[in-house]
Amino acid sequence: MMKDLLKKLQKKSNKKGFTLVEIIVVLVILAILAAIAVPSVLGYVNEAKEERYIQEARSIYVVIQTEEAKATALNETVDYAAIATKAQQMTNLNPVTSIKKEGDKYTIVWSSDDGKNITAVLTKNKDVKITDKQ
Repeated sequence: MMKDLLKKLQKKSNKKGFTLVEIIVVLVILAILAAIAVPSVLGYVNEAKEERYIQEARSIYVVIQTEEAKATALNETVDYAAIATKAQQMTNLNPVTSIKKEGDKYTIVWSSDDGKNITAVLTKNKDVKITDKQ
């Protein structure tokens, strides 16, 4: 009788595969790892987008400085609507909607590649603050 019981136990232990409990434990571990990793990855994606917006704003600002310098050299008034068009052409961005100068600050609105309208405020020392992303 004892031999029969041992033979049955040995036959069961020789089966290949995973038990339901083992599979559930692995799935729980994977879920925990995903819960930790996903927010970190999303944070990096958002930081990268923000940095891209800042770099786009700085590219537009370089065009603004160049065109202002040309207008000053030629004793012409600065046409910011024309600069917006020129900035779009030179930076290969989607439409630069508007450029407004208020003292030493520029407010720039443009459409980014991800379909958002970005509003940024720049100062002469190239400080960029993204104020709106719609």
